[in-house]
Amino acid sequence: MPGRRVRVLGLPAPRGLPWPQVECPPNPLASALPRRYHCVALSSVWILLGAVCVRILLVQPPPPPDYVGFRRTALPEPMALECIGAVVCADHDVQLLDMRLDPAALEETFNAFQPDVVAVTCLTTEVYNAQDVLKQVKGLRPGVFTVVGGLHASLLPTDFQHAYVDAIVIGEGEATFRELIETLGRTWPDLPGEALGGVSGLAWRNEGGTWTFNRHRALLESIDAIPLPARHLAARYASQYFFLFDQPHACIATSRGCPFRCNFCSVWKFYHKRCRYMSAERVVDELETVEPHAVSFVDDNFLAHVPRAWKILELIKERGIEKAYGMQARTDTISKHPDLLAAWREVGLETVLIGFEAATQEQLDAVAKGATIEQNERAMDILTRLGVHMWGAFIVDPQFTREDFRQLKTYREEKGVIYPQFTVLTPLPGTDLYEQRKHELVTTDYRLFDALHAVLPTRLPREEFYKEFAALYRPDNPGLVYDWISSGSITMERARKAREILMELGNYENFLRGERAVGLSAATH
Repeated sequence: MPGRRVRVLGLPAPRGLPWPQVECPPNPLASALPRRYHCVALSSVWILLGAVCVRILLVQPPPPPDYVGFRRTALPEPMALECIGAVVCADHDVQLLDMRLDPAALEETFNAFQPDVVAVTCLTTEVYNAQDVLKQVKGLRPGVFTVVGGLHASLLPTDFQHAYVDAIVIGEGEATFRELIETLGRTWPDLPGEALGGVSGLAWRNEGGTWTFNRHRALLESIDAIPLPARHLAARYASQYFFLFDQPHACIATSRGCPFRCNFCSVWKFYHKRCRYMSAERVVDELETVEPHAVSFVDDNFLAHVPRAWKILELIKERGIEKAYGMQARTDTISKHPDLLAAWREVGLETVLIGFEAATQEQLDAVAKGATIEQNERAMDILTRLGVHMWGAFIVDPQFTREDFRQLKTYREEKGVIYPQFTVLTPLPGTDLYEQRKHELVTTDYRLFDALHAVLPTRLPREEFYKEFAALYRPDNPGLVYDWISSGSITMERARKAREILMELGNYENFLRGERAVGLSAATH
Protein backbone atom coordinates (compact mmCIF):
# COMPACT_ATOMS: atom_id res chain seq x y z
CA MET A 1 0.00 0.00 0.00
CA PRO A 2 1.55 3.36 -0.98
CA GLY A 3 2.02 6.15 1.52
CA ARG A 4 -1.08 8.31 1.95
CA ARG A 5 -1.95 11.72 3.31
CA VAL A 6 -4.24 11.31 6.29
CA ARG A 7 -6.06 13.21 8.99
CA VAL A 8 -4.02 13.73 12.14
CA LEU A 9 -5.61 12.30 15.31
CA GLY A 10 -9.10 12.62 13.83
CA LEU A 11 -9.64 15.96 15.55
CA PRO A 12 -12.20 18.36 14.05
CA ALA A 13 -10.58 20.93 11.77
CA PRO A 14 -11.12 24.61 12.59
CA ARG A 15 -13.89 25.99 10.40
CA GLY A 16 -12.54 27.10 7.05
CA LEU A 17 -9.05 25.70 7.67
CA PRO A 18 -7.52 22.54 6.19
CA TRP A 19 -6.65 19.49 8.18
CA PRO A 20 -3.04 19.31 9.33
CA GLN A 21 -1.25 16.78 7.16
CA VAL A 22 1.43 14.15 7.49
CA GLU A 23 2.89 11.87 4.84
CA CYS A 24 2.51 8.34 6.11
CA PRO A 25 4.98 5.60 5.26
CA PRO A 26 3.43 2.35 4.01
CA ASN A 27 1.04 0.99 6.62
CA PRO A 28 2.20 -2.39 7.94
CA LEU A 29 -1.38 -3.07 9.13
CA ALA A 30 -2.82 -2.67 5.66
CA SER A 31 -3.34 -6.39 5.19
CA ALA A 32 -5.17 -6.71 8.52
CA LEU A 33 -7.27 -3.54 8.59
CA PRO A 34 -9.79 -2.15 6.12
CA ARG A 35 -7.98 0.28 3.85
CA ARG A 36 -10.81 2.76 4.27
CA TYR A 37 -9.90 3.88 7.78
CA HIS A 38 -7.50 6.70 8.55
CA CYS A 39 -4.22 5.65 10.12
CA VAL A 40 -1.62 8.01 11.53
CA ALA A 41 2.04 7.28 12.12
CA LEU A 42 3.42 8.88 15.29
CA SER A 43 7.02 7.92 16.12
CA SER A 44 6.63 4.90 13.83
CA VAL A 45 3.58 3.74 15.81
CA TRP A 46 0.38 3.32 13.77
CA ILE A 47 -2.89 4.52 15.30
CA LEU A 48 -6.24 3.44 13.82
CA LEU A 49 -8.78 6.26 13.62
CA GLY A 50 -12.52 5.97 13.18
CA ALA A 51 -12.91 8.40 10.30
CA VAL A 52 -13.35 6.88 6.85
CA CYS A 53 -10.98 8.00 4.14
CA VAL A 54 -12.86 8.09 0.84
CA ARG A 55 -10.97 7.59 -2.40
CA ILE A 56 -12.18 10.11 -4.98
CA LEU A 57 -11.38 10.20 -8.69
CA LEU A 58 -12.17 13.52 -10.37
CA VAL A 59 -12.51 13.25 -14.14
CA GLN A 60 -12.46 15.96 -16.79
CA PRO A 61 -14.10 14.28 -19.81
CA PRO A 62 -12.70 14.59 -23.33
CA PRO A 63 -14.38 16.66 -26.05
CA PRO A 64 -16.43 14.91 -28.74
CA PRO A 65 -14.34 13.05 -31.36
CA ASP A 66 -15.49 15.28 -34.24
CA TYR A 67 -15.18 18.43 -32.18
CA VAL A 68 -13.80 21.48 -33.99
CA GLY A 69 -14.05 23.96 -31.17
CA PHE A 70 -11.28 26.33 -30.17
CA ARG A 71 -8.94 23.53 -29.16
CA ARG A 72 -5.98 25.31 -30.75
CA THR A 73 -6.70 28.59 -28.98
CA ALA A 74 -7.05 27.45 -25.38
CA LEU A 75 -6.78 24.45 -23.09
CA PRO A 76 -7.39 25.78 -19.57
CA GLU A 77 -6.60 23.92 -16.40
CA PRO A 78 -9.64 22.01 -15.01
CA MET A 79 -10.50 24.68 -12.45
CA ALA A 80 -13.90 23.29 -11.50
CA LEU A 81 -12.35 19.99 -10.43
CA GLU A 82 -9.40 21.72 -8.75
CA CYS A 83 -11.86 23.76 -6.67
CA ILE A 84 -13.95 20.71 -5.78
CA GLY A 85 -10.83 18.75 -4.97
CA ALA A 86 -9.61 21.51 -2.66
CA VAL A 87 -12.47 21.02 -0.20
CA VAL A 88 -11.89 17.27 0.24
CA CYS A 89 -8.23 16.53 -0.50
CA ALA A 90 -7.09 17.27 3.08
CA ASP A 91 -9.30 14.51 4.51
CA HIS A 92 -9.43 12.04 1.65
CA ASP A 93 -7.41 10.44 -1.14
CA VAL A 94 -8.05 12.39 -4.33
CA GLN A 95 -6.77 11.96 -7.87
CA LEU A 96 -7.59 13.93 -11.00
CA LEU A 97 -7.70 12.53 -14.53
CA ASP A 98 -7.82 15.04 -17.40
CA MET A 99 -9.09 13.02 -20.36
CA ARG A 100 -8.59 15.94 -22.73
CA LEU A 101 -4.89 15.11 -22.42
CA ASP A 102 -5.11 11.47 -21.34
CA PRO A 103 -8.14 10.15 -23.25
CA ALA A 104 -7.41 6.42 -22.94
CA ALA A 105 -6.41 6.26 -19.28
CA LEU A 106 -9.76 5.87 -17.52
CA GLU A 107 -9.81 2.08 -17.03
CA GLU A 108 -6.13 1.90 -16.10
CA THR A 109 -6.45 4.78 -13.62
CA PHE A 110 -9.62 3.34 -12.13
CA ASN A 111 -8.15 -0.12 -11.63
CA ALA A 112 -4.93 1.23 -10.13
CA PHE A 113 -6.57 3.73 -7.77
CA GLN A 114 -9.74 1.77 -6.93
CA PRO A 115 -11.82 4.87 -6.13
CA ASP A 116 -14.96 4.80 -4.00
CA VAL A 117 -16.34 7.90 -5.74
CA VAL A 118 -15.98 9.07 -9.34
CA ALA A 119 -17.03 12.66 -10.02
CA VAL A 120 -17.20 14.45 -13.37
CA THR A 121 -18.03 17.92 -14.56
CA CYS A 122 -18.89 18.95 -18.09
CA LEU A 123 -19.93 21.64 -20.49
CA THR A 124 -22.88 21.08 -22.80
CA THR A 125 -20.70 19.70 -25.62
CA GLU A 126 -19.18 17.18 -23.20
CA VAL A 127 -22.43 15.73 -21.84
CA TYR A 128 -22.26 12.45 -23.77
CA ASN A 129 -18.63 11.84 -22.89
CA ALA A 130 -19.35 12.60 -19.23
CA GLN A 131 -22.18 10.07 -19.37
CA ASP A 132 -19.82 7.55 -20.97
CA VAL A 133 -17.27 8.04 -18.17
CA LEU A 134 -19.87 7.33 -15.49
CA LYS A 135 -21.29 4.40 -17.45
CA GLN A 136 -17.83 2.91 -17.93
CA VAL A 137 -16.81 3.08 -14.27
CA LYS A 138 -20.12 1.54 -13.21
CA GLY A 139 -19.32 -1.29 -15.58
CA LEU A 140 -15.89 -1.71 -14.04
CA ARG A 141 -17.33 -1.84 -10.52
CA PRO A 142 -21.09 -1.41 -9.97
CA GLY A 143 -20.58 -0.36 -6.34
CA VAL A 144 -18.61 2.80 -7.17
CA PHE A 145 -20.54 5.98 -6.29
CA THR A 146 -20.88 8.28 -9.32
CA VAL A 147 -21.46 12.03 -9.19
CA VAL A 148 -21.82 14.78 -11.79
CA GLY A 149 -21.88 18.54 -11.36
CA GLY A 150 -21.24 21.75 -13.23
CA LEU A 151 -23.17 24.25 -15.29
CA HIS A 152 -25.04 21.90 -17.63
CA ALA A 153 -25.90 19.29 -15.00
CA SER A 154 -27.22 22.04 -12.72
CA LEU A 155 -29.37 23.71 -15.34
CA LEU A 156 -30.59 20.51 -17.04
CA PRO A 157 -30.22 17.68 -14.49
CA THR A 158 -32.62 15.41 -16.40
CA ASP A 159 -29.75 14.64 -18.78
CA PHE A 160 -28.09 12.72 -15.94
CA GLN A 161 -31.01 10.95 -14.33
CA HIS A 162 -29.76 7.52 -15.34
CA ALA A 163 -29.06 4.23 -13.58
CA TYR A 164 -25.29 4.76 -13.84
CA VAL A 165 -25.48 8.11 -11.99
CA ASP A 166 -25.92 8.14 -8.21
CA ALA A 167 -26.02 11.87 -7.49
CA ILE A 168 -26.08 15.28 -9.17
CA VAL A 169 -24.58 18.34 -7.50
CA ILE A 170 -26.79 21.27 -8.45
CA GLY A 171 -25.40 24.78 -8.29
CA GLU A 172 -22.26 25.95 -6.53
CA GLY A 173 -20.46 22.74 -5.73
CA GLU A 174 -17.89 23.10 -2.96
CA ALA A 175 -20.09 22.84 0.12
CA THR A 176 -22.46 20.29 -1.41
CA PHE A 177 -19.68 17.99 -2.56
CA ARG A 178 -17.90 18.18 0.78
CA GLU A 179 -21.09 17.27 2.66
CA LEU A 180 -21.79 14.46 0.21
CA ILE A 181 -18.36 12.93 0.86
CA GLU A 182 -18.76 13.38 4.61
CA THR A 183 -22.11 11.60 4.43
CA LEU A 184 -20.64 8.74 2.44
CA GLY A 185 -17.82 8.47 4.97
CA ARG A 186 -20.18 8.34 7.95
CA THR A 187 -22.44 5.67 6.48
CA TRP A 188 -19.78 3.43 4.93
CA PRO A 189 -19.85 0.49 4.25
CA ASP A 190 -23.63 0.74 4.14
CA LEU A 191 -25.30 2.54 1.26
CA PRO A 192 -26.02 6.18 2.18
CA GLY A 193 -29.73 5.85 1.39
CA GLU A 194 -31.89 8.42 3.13
CA ALA A 195 -28.83 10.05 4.71
CA LEU A 196 -28.32 11.87 1.42
CA GLY A 197 -31.62 13.65 1.97
CA GLY A 198 -29.89 16.02 4.36
CA VAL A 199 -27.40 17.33 1.78
CA SER A 200 -28.70 20.60 0.37
CA GLY A 201 -28.08 21.18 -3.32
CA LEU A 202 -28.06 17.46 -4.15
CA ALA A 203 -30.24 15.29 -6.36
CA TRP A 204 -29.81 11.56 -5.74
CA ARG A 205 -31.10 8.20 -6.87
CA ASN A 206 -32.34 5.64 -4.35
CA GLU A 207 -32.03 1.87 -4.69
CA GLY A 208 -35.38 1.71 -6.45
CA GLY A 209 -34.22 4.16 -9.11
CA THR A 210 -36.37 7.06 -7.92
CA TRP A 211 -34.76 10.50 -7.94
CA THR A 212 -35.04 12.93 -5.03
CA PHE A 213 -34.18 16.63 -5.35
CA ASN A 214 -33.14 18.04 -1.99
CA ARG A 215 -33.72 21.60 -0.89
CA HIS A 216 -31.84 24.35 -2.65
CA ARG A 217 -28.44 25.32 -1.27
CA ALA A 218 -27.87 29.04 -0.76
CA LEU A 219 -24.82 30.57 -2.38
CA LEU A 220 -21.76 31.12 -0.22
CA GLU A 221 -21.88 34.59 1.29
CA SER A 222 -18.13 35.08 1.09
CA ILE A 223 -16.11 33.45 -1.66
CA ASP A 224 -12.95 34.49 0.17
CA ALA A 225 -13.58 31.39 2.29
CA ILE A 226 -13.17 29.07 -0.70
CA PRO A 227 -9.85 27.20 -0.45
CA LEU A 228 -7.19 27.80 -3.06
CA PRO A 229 -7.70 25.46 -6.03
CA ALA A 230 -5.91 22.13 -5.53
CA ARG A 231 -3.60 22.65 -8.49
CA HIS A 232 -1.31 19.88 -7.30
CA LEU A 233 -3.97 17.40 -8.46
CA ALA A 234 -3.31 18.40 -12.07
CA ALA A 235 0.43 18.98 -11.69
CA ARG A 236 1.38 16.29 -14.20
CA TYR A 237 -0.60 18.11 -16.89
CA ALA A 238 0.35 21.67 -15.93
CA SER A 239 2.93 22.19 -18.68
CA GLN A 240 0.32 21.40 -21.35
CA TYR A 241 -2.32 23.99 -20.41
CA PHE A 242 -2.31 27.04 -22.66
CA PHE A 243 -4.17 30.15 -23.73
CA LEU A 244 -3.55 31.50 -27.24
CA PHE A 245 0.25 31.60 -27.40
CA ASP A 246 1.05 31.25 -23.71
CA GLN A 247 2.13 27.83 -22.44
CA PRO A 248 2.24 26.87 -19.63
CA HIS A 249 -0.67 28.97 -18.50
CA ALA A 250 -2.71 29.30 -15.31
CA CYS A 251 -6.24 30.53 -14.58
CA ILE A 252 -7.57 32.44 -11.60
CA ALA A 253 -11.28 32.98 -10.92
CA THR A 254 -11.79 35.96 -8.61
CA SER A 255 -15.55 36.46 -8.77
CA ARG A 256 -18.73 34.54 -9.42
CA GLY A 257 -21.71 35.78 -11.36
CA CYS A 258 -22.28 38.73 -13.65
CA PRO A 259 -24.43 41.86 -13.20
CA PHE A 260 -25.50 41.82 -16.86
CA ARG A 261 -28.22 39.80 -18.58
CA CYS A 262 -27.01 38.73 -22.03
CA ASN A 263 -29.62 36.36 -23.44
CA PHE A 264 -27.03 33.87 -24.77
CA CYS A 265 -25.30 33.42 -21.40
CA SER A 266 -26.35 31.19 -18.48
CA VAL A 267 -23.75 32.32 -15.94
CA TRP A 268 -25.97 34.94 -14.34
CA LYS A 269 -28.77 32.40 -14.01
CA PHE A 270 -26.49 29.75 -12.52
CA TYR A 271 -25.54 32.22 -9.81
CA HIS A 272 -29.12 33.39 -9.25
CA LYS A 273 -28.54 36.91 -10.59
CA ARG A 274 -25.95 37.58 -7.89
CA CYS A 275 -22.38 38.74 -8.30
CA ARG A 276 -19.78 38.13 -5.57
CA TYR A 277 -16.18 39.20 -5.50
CA MET A 278 -13.11 37.94 -3.72
CA SER A 279 -11.23 40.61 -1.83
CA ALA A 280 -8.19 42.08 -3.51
CA GLU A 281 -6.00 40.56 -0.80
CA ARG A 282 -7.39 37.05 -1.41
CA VAL A 283 -6.86 37.43 -5.16
CA VAL A 284 -3.23 38.47 -4.84
CA ASP A 285 -2.56 35.83 -2.21
CA GLU A 286 -3.59 33.22 -4.76
CA LEU A 287 -1.68 34.93 -7.53
CA GLU A 288 1.51 34.54 -5.51
CA THR A 289 1.03 30.75 -5.44
CA VAL A 290 0.67 30.36 -9.22
CA GLU A 291 3.82 29.15 -10.96
CA PRO A 292 3.28 29.93 -14.69
CA HIS A 293 4.30 33.38 -15.86
CA ALA A 294 1.17 33.65 -18.01
CA VAL A 295 -2.05 34.03 -16.01
CA SER A 296 -5.63 34.74 -17.07
CA PHE A 297 -8.34 36.10 -14.82
CA VAL A 298 -11.27 34.05 -16.06
CA ASP A 299 -14.07 36.02 -14.42
CA ASP A 300 -16.83 36.86 -16.86
CA ASN A 301 -16.06 40.54 -16.25
CA PHE A 302 -12.89 41.00 -14.23
CA LEU A 303 -13.10 44.81 -14.19
CA ALA A 304 -16.77 45.01 -13.15
CA HIS A 305 -15.83 46.12 -9.62
CA VAL A 306 -13.55 49.01 -10.55
CA PRO A 307 -12.28 49.93 -7.03
CA ARG A 308 -11.31 46.29 -6.47
CA ALA A 309 -9.48 46.17 -9.81
CA TRP A 310 -7.44 49.19 -8.71
CA LYS A 311 -6.69 47.59 -5.33
CA ILE A 312 -5.53 44.32 -6.94
CA LEU A 313 -3.26 46.38 -9.16
CA GLU A 314 -1.77 48.22 -6.18
CA LEU A 315 -1.10 44.96 -4.31
CA ILE A 316 0.58 43.42 -7.35
CA LYS A 317 2.94 46.39 -7.43
CA GLU A 318 3.55 46.30 -3.66
CA ARG A 319 4.42 42.61 -3.70
CA GLY A 320 6.55 42.84 -6.81
CA ILE A 321 4.65 40.17 -8.74
CA GLU A 322 5.72 39.97 -12.37
CA LYS A 323 3.34 38.10 -14.66
CA ALA A 324 1.80 38.36 -18.12
CA TYR A 325 -1.94 38.83 -17.66
CA GLY A 326 -5.05 38.15 -19.67
CA MET A 327 -8.60 39.01 -18.63
CA GLN A 328 -12.18 39.22 -19.80
CA ALA A 329 -13.74 42.67 -19.72
CA ARG A 330 -16.68 44.61 -21.16
CA THR A 331 -16.37 47.50 -23.57
CA ASP A 332 -18.47 49.86 -21.43
CA THR A 333 -16.08 49.45 -18.49
CA ILE A 334 -13.00 49.90 -20.68
CA SER A 335 -14.41 52.97 -22.42
CA LYS A 336 -15.22 54.61 -19.08
CA HIS A 337 -11.93 53.75 -17.39
CA PRO A 338 -9.04 54.00 -19.86
CA ASP A 339 -6.70 54.97 -17.01
CA LEU A 340 -7.41 51.64 -15.32
CA LEU A 341 -6.44 49.73 -18.47
CA ALA A 342 -3.30 51.83 -18.85
CA ALA A 343 -2.28 51.02 -15.28
CA TRP A 344 -2.86 47.30 -15.84
CA ARG A 345 -0.81 47.48 -19.01
CA GLU A 346 2.11 48.79 -16.96
CA VAL A 347 2.09 45.69 -14.72
CA GLY A 348 1.84 43.18 -17.54
CA LEU A 349 -1.62 43.11 -19.14
CA GLU A 350 -1.19 41.57 -22.59
CA THR A 351 -4.57 40.27 -23.77
CA VAL A 352 -8.23 41.12 -23.21
CA LEU A 353 -11.02 38.78 -24.28
CA ILE A 354 -13.78 41.20 -25.10
CA GLY A 355 -17.29 40.62 -26.39
CA PHE A 356 -17.90 43.09 -29.20
CA GLU A 357 -20.59 40.67 -30.42
CA ALA A 358 -21.82 42.71 -33.41
CA ALA A 359 -21.10 45.27 -36.11
CA THR A 360 -24.42 47.10 -35.73
CA GLN A 361 -26.43 48.37 -32.80
CA GLU A 362 -29.47 46.40 -33.93
CA GLN A 363 -27.53 43.14 -33.73
CA LEU A 364 -26.06 44.15 -30.37
CA ASP A 365 -29.49 44.87 -28.91
CA ALA A 366 -30.80 41.53 -30.20
CA VAL A 367 -28.56 39.66 -27.73
CA ALA A 368 -29.36 42.02 -24.81
CA LYS A 369 -25.71 43.00 -24.45
CA GLY A 370 -26.44 46.28 -22.71
CA ALA A 371 -23.64 48.10 -24.56
CA THR A 372 -23.34 50.36 -27.59
CA ILE A 373 -21.32 50.27 -30.79
CA GLU A 374 -19.75 53.58 -29.70
CA GLN A 375 -18.52 51.98 -26.48
CA ASN A 376 -17.17 49.02 -28.47
CA GLU A 377 -15.21 51.26 -30.80
CA ARG A 378 -13.87 53.44 -28.02
CA ALA A 379 -12.66 50.30 -26.22
CA MET A 380 -10.99 49.14 -29.45
CA ASP A 381 -9.18 52.47 -29.73
CA ILE A 382 -8.04 52.38 -26.10
CA LEU A 383 -6.67 48.84 -26.30
CA THR A 384 -4.98 49.48 -29.65
CA ARG A 385 -3.32 52.62 -28.33
CA LEU A 386 -2.07 50.73 -25.25
CA GLY A 387 -0.74 47.85 -27.32
CA VAL A 388 -3.04 45.32 -25.63
CA HIS A 389 -4.05 42.39 -27.83
CA MET A 390 -7.80 42.15 -28.39
CA TRP A 391 -9.28 38.68 -28.56
CA GLY A 392 -12.47 40.10 -29.98
CA ALA A 393 -15.61 37.97 -29.90
CA PHE A 394 -18.35 38.41 -32.50
CA ILE A 395 -21.65 36.54 -32.79
CA VAL A 396 -22.98 35.24 -36.10
CA ASP A 397 -26.75 34.85 -36.25
CA PRO A 398 -27.85 31.77 -38.24
CA GLN A 399 -30.19 34.13 -40.11
CA PHE A 400 -27.26 36.09 -41.53
CA THR A 401 -27.35 36.92 -45.21
CA ARG A 402 -24.25 37.16 -47.39
CA GLU A 403 -24.38 40.91 -46.88
CA ASP A 404 -24.39 40.45 -43.10
CA PHE A 405 -21.28 38.27 -43.35
CA ARG A 406 -19.55 40.79 -45.62
CA GLN A 407 -20.38 43.64 -43.24
CA LEU A 408 -19.00 41.80 -40.21
CA LYS A 409 -15.82 40.74 -42.02
CA THR A 410 -15.15 44.29 -43.20
CA TYR A 411 -15.86 45.71 -39.75
CA ARG A 412 -13.39 43.37 -38.03
CA GLU A 413 -10.63 44.11 -40.52
CA GLU A 414 -11.18 47.88 -40.45
CA LYS A 415 -11.06 47.92 -36.64
CA GLY A 416 -7.86 45.89 -36.49
CA VAL A 417 -9.03 43.06 -34.27
CA ILE A 418 -6.01 40.79 -34.72
CA TYR A 419 -7.39 37.80 -32.82
CA PRO A 420 -11.06 37.42 -33.79
CA GLN A 421 -13.39 34.82 -32.33
CA PHE A 422 -16.53 34.28 -34.37
CA THR A 423 -19.20 32.10 -32.83
CA VAL A 424 -22.61 31.03 -34.04
CA LEU A 425 -25.53 32.22 -31.91
CA THR A 426 -26.35 29.12 -29.86
CA PRO A 427 -29.26 28.68 -27.42
CA LEU A 428 -27.42 26.86 -24.64
CA PRO A 429 -29.61 25.17 -22.01
CA GLY A 430 -30.32 27.52 -19.15
CA THR A 431 -30.22 30.71 -21.19
CA ASP A 432 -33.07 33.05 -22.03
CA LEU A 433 -32.30 32.38 -25.67
CA TYR A 434 -32.89 28.66 -25.13
CA GLU A 435 -36.30 29.26 -23.61
CA GLN A 436 -37.24 31.63 -26.41
CA ARG A 437 -36.10 29.47 -29.32
CA LYS A 438 -35.80 25.83 -28.25
CA HIS A 439 -38.82 24.99 -30.41
CA GLU A 440 -36.75 26.05 -33.46
CA LEU A 441 -33.81 23.72 -32.86
CA VAL A 442 -32.83 21.65 -35.88
CA THR A 443 -30.91 19.25 -33.62
CA THR A 444 -30.71 18.48 -29.93
CA ASP A 445 -27.37 16.70 -30.27
CA TYR A 446 -25.15 18.46 -27.75
CA ARG A 447 -22.00 17.79 -29.78
CA LEU A 448 -23.07 20.63 -32.07
CA PHE A 449 -23.73 23.09 -29.23
CA ASP A 450 -20.13 24.31 -29.44
CA ALA A 451 -21.01 27.77 -30.83
CA LEU A 452 -19.36 26.80 -34.11
CA HIS A 453 -22.36 24.98 -35.58
CA ALA A 454 -25.82 26.28 -36.35
CA VAL A 455 -28.38 24.45 -34.22
CA LEU A 456 -31.03 26.94 -35.32
CA PRO A 457 -32.31 27.19 -38.91
CA THR A 458 -30.03 29.10 -41.29
CA ARG A 459 -31.27 31.54 -43.87
CA LEU A 460 -28.62 30.43 -46.35
CA PRO A 461 -28.31 26.76 -47.33
CA ARG A 462 -26.22 25.19 -44.59
CA GLU A 463 -23.18 24.51 -46.73
CA GLU A 464 -23.23 28.10 -47.97
CA PHE A 465 -23.64 29.34 -44.39
CA TYR A 466 -20.51 27.47 -43.30
CA LYS A 467 -18.55 28.70 -46.31
CA GLU A 468 -19.37 32.28 -45.31
CA PHE A 469 -18.69 31.56 -41.64
CA ALA A 470 -15.30 29.95 -42.35
CA ALA A 471 -14.39 32.86 -44.62
CA LEU A 472 -14.56 35.19 -41.61
CA TYR A 473 -11.39 33.53 -40.35
CA ARG A 474 -9.53 33.98 -43.64
CA PRO A 475 -8.03 37.45 -44.09
CA ASP A 476 -8.61 38.87 -47.57
CA ASN A 477 -5.11 40.31 -47.44
CA PRO A 478 -2.65 37.36 -47.53
CA GLY A 479 0.09 39.64 -46.22
CA LEU A 480 -1.85 40.59 -43.10
CA VAL A 481 0.07 38.14 -40.88
CA TYR A 482 3.36 39.61 -42.09
CA ASP A 483 2.06 43.09 -41.31
CA TRP A 484 1.41 41.92 -37.75
CA ILE A 485 4.98 40.65 -37.46
CA SER A 486 6.58 43.79 -38.92
CA SER A 487 4.52 46.03 -36.66
CA GLY A 488 5.63 44.09 -33.60
CA SER A 489 2.07 42.96 -32.83
CA ILE A 490 3.08 39.30 -32.73
CA THR A 491 6.26 37.26 -33.02
CA MET A 492 7.08 34.89 -35.87
CA GLU A 493 6.25 31.90 -33.64
CA ARG A 494 2.90 33.39 -32.67
CA ALA A 495 2.20 34.18 -36.32
CA ARG A 496 2.85 30.53 -37.23
CA LYS A 497 0.37 29.32 -34.62
CA ALA A 498 -2.15 31.98 -35.62
CA ARG A 499 -1.93 30.75 -39.20
CA GLU A 500 -2.59 27.16 -38.08
CA ILE A 501 -5.63 28.24 -36.09
CA LEU A 502 -7.01 30.28 -38.98
CA MET A 503 -6.45 27.42 -41.42
CA GLU A 504 -8.48 25.01 -39.28
CA LEU A 505 -11.31 27.43 -38.59
CA GLY A 506 -11.19 28.73 -42.14
CA ASN A 507 -12.02 25.33 -43.64
CA TYR A 508 -15.77 24.99 -43.90
CA GLU A 509 -15.51 21.22 -44.36
CA ASN A 510 -14.52 20.93 -40.69
CA PHE A 511 -17.93 22.25 -39.66
CA LEU A 512 -19.83 20.06 -42.11
CA ARG A 513 -17.94 17.02 -40.83
CA GLY A 514 -19.42 17.61 -37.39
CA GLU A 515 -22.93 17.79 -38.81
CA ARG A 516 -22.46 14.60 -40.78
CA ALA A 517 -21.20 12.84 -37.65
CA VAL A 518 -24.53 13.42 -35.91
CA GLY A 519 -26.63 12.70 -39.00
CA LEU A 520 -27.74 16.27 -39.65
CA SER A 521 -28.63 16.69 -43.30
CA ALA A 522 -26.84 19.43 -45.22
CA ALA A 523 -30.21 20.27 -46.76
CA THR A 524 -31.63 21.35 -43.39
CA HIS A 525 -32.29 25.08 -43.19
